[in-house]
Amino acid sequence: MELDHLRQQIDECDNEIMTALEKRLQVVHQVGEYKAAHNLPIVQTSRRQELIKRLQEEFGSDNLTPEFIKDLYGLIINHAESLE
Repeated sequence: MELDHLRQQIDECDNEIMTALEKRLQVVHQVGEYKAAHNLPIVQTSRRQELIKRLQEEFGSDNLTPEFIKDLYGLIINHAESLE
């Protein structure tokens, strides 16, 4: 019974992650529309680097290594850019 409860907790975490990613992508889409309307460059490498650095400093741990955070956000950002 305890294993089922733990798995249920994992499922809930996964649902929260997916909901947060969907919300993030919706906001990214709005940012893209704003940038297009104001003739701003879509990709800003410095913003990407600042974001990853901040997340690494804020959330880096034994479980969330800086390399994992960089890889994860690389995937997320690349996916968002492919939707533009």
